[in-house]
Amino acid sequence: MVNVIITGLYTPGKPSSPRIVSVTNQSVTLEWTSPDSDGGLHISGYVIIYGSPAAPKALYSREMVKGPTTTTTLTEKLSPGRTYQFAVGAINKAGLGEFSDFSLSLAFPGEDGEYILAV
Repeated sequence: MVNVIITGLYTPGKPSSPRIVSVTNQSVTLEWTSPDSDGGLHISGYVIIYGSPAAPKALYSREMVKGPTTTTTLTEKLSPGRTYQFAVGAINKAGLGEFSDFSLSLAFPGEDGEYILAV
């Protein structure tokens, strides 16, 4: 009798919440940590979602970040006067894993012309 062990291949785990590294008048640079688990398959890239905290998540914009070791991205063409939050999910051949927790909210720009991070 031969014992055969079959291991499953799964979507990646949850990356860390994206951290806002820098901000310009219409863009933000985000940084995150790869998930602890790649699901048994190499991570091929990431998906960033972003939108207003008050909007339904189905209306959030999506942006693909290619490369298994890329854990930073520049998100551009953000609208002045709007507030955004960001989350990231890892992708492998099994599919898209669970999204991270959302970042702090970012208001473009504040009343005094500065950008405001809110909890």
